[in-house]
Amino acid sequence: MLHFRLLGTAAGGGFPQWNCACAICASSRAEPETVSPRLQLQAAVWNSPDAIFLLNASPDLRFQIEANAELHPRSNRGSRNTPIQGIVLTTADLDQILGLLLLREFQPLTLYATALVRRVLEANSFFRMLERVPNQLSWVEIQAGVPFVLGMSDIVCTPFEMAGELPLYAREISSSGPGQASLGLLLESHGMRIAYTPAVPAITDSLRTIYANCDTIFVDGTFWSDQELSKTHAGTPTAQAIGHLPMSGKDGTIALLSDLPGLQKVFVHLNNTNPVLDPRSGAYSAVAEAGWTIGHDGWELRR
Repeated sequence: MLHFRLLGTAAGGGFPQWNCACAICASSRAEPETVSPRLQLQAAVWNSPDAIFLLNASPDLRFQIEANAELHPRSNRGSRNTPIQGIVLTTADLDQILGLLLLREFQPLTLYATALVRRVLEANSFFRMLERVPNQLSWVEIQAGVPFVLGMSDIVCTPFEMAGELPLYAREISSSGPGQASLGLLLESHGMRIAYTPAVPAITDSLRTIYANCDTIFVDGTFWSDQELSKTHAGTPTAQAIGHLPMSGKDGTIALLSDLPGLQKVFVHLNNTNPVLDPRSGAYSAVAEAGWTIGHDGWELRR
C-alpha cells in the first residue's frame, strides 16, 4: 500500500507567521480550533513502515517527526534508529533544506539531489555536521527525466524540471544546465501516480501532460491572488514575480487546470496571507466548489 502524508502545509514562516499580525494570523491565534495553525511544508511517502522517505526537509521537521508516530524510532531496533531511509531534495531553498541540520545526530542518511543542489549544500560549512563520522551521509545524484527507485521500496520517483533559479544566498554557484535548481516529482507505486509540485511558476504544456496522467496532484497554493502580499506589505512583489502562480483569476491555477477532471487536486504551501486558510472565507468556498482540496497538516493519501 502506498502512503503519502502531508506533515506540514504552510509556506515559509509557518502559520500563523511569527512576525505577522494580519487578520488571518490574528484569527488563527484567537481561534486555532477554527483557523488551524500549520507547520511549514513537509511530506513523507512510504509503502513499508521501516522505509519512509521525506520530500525535502522542513525547518519544522523535528516537531513533525514527533507528531507522527510512524516516524518515531523503535525500541526493538536498539537505542538509536529511525524509519526515515532517505530525503529527496527538490531545491536548495532554505525552507526545504534547513531540517537536514536537525538530523545530524550521527545518524546515517541518504540524500537524493541534483549535482547543483549538492554543490550548494557542500559549499556551506553548516552541512558538514552531517558528515562527522564515516558513512554518515550518502548522496544519490538525480536528474530531471531519469526515474529512480527510492531505496529498497517499489516507489519509482521521476524528477522533472520546473522553472526556477537557485535561492539568493547561493546565486554565486554556477549551474551546469537546466533542470538542476528546481524539480517537481512524479511518484509511482502499485498503479498510483502522484505529482508533487509545491512551487509552480507557470502551467506549461509538459506540466499539464504530467498532471493529466496522475491520480492525485499536489500543487503550489502559496497565494490566492497575484497582488496578495501588497495588502500586508506595501511595495512587495506580485506572486508571479517571485515564482508562484496564484490560485484565482483567469490566469490562475484553478482556471488553468479546470479542464483536467477525474483527478484529485490538492493545494499545498499556503502563505500566511492566503484567505483560504480560513474555512469561513469566500476563497475557501471557491476552491471547494472548483473541486480542489486545501491540504492540511496530517492529510494522508492511502492506496
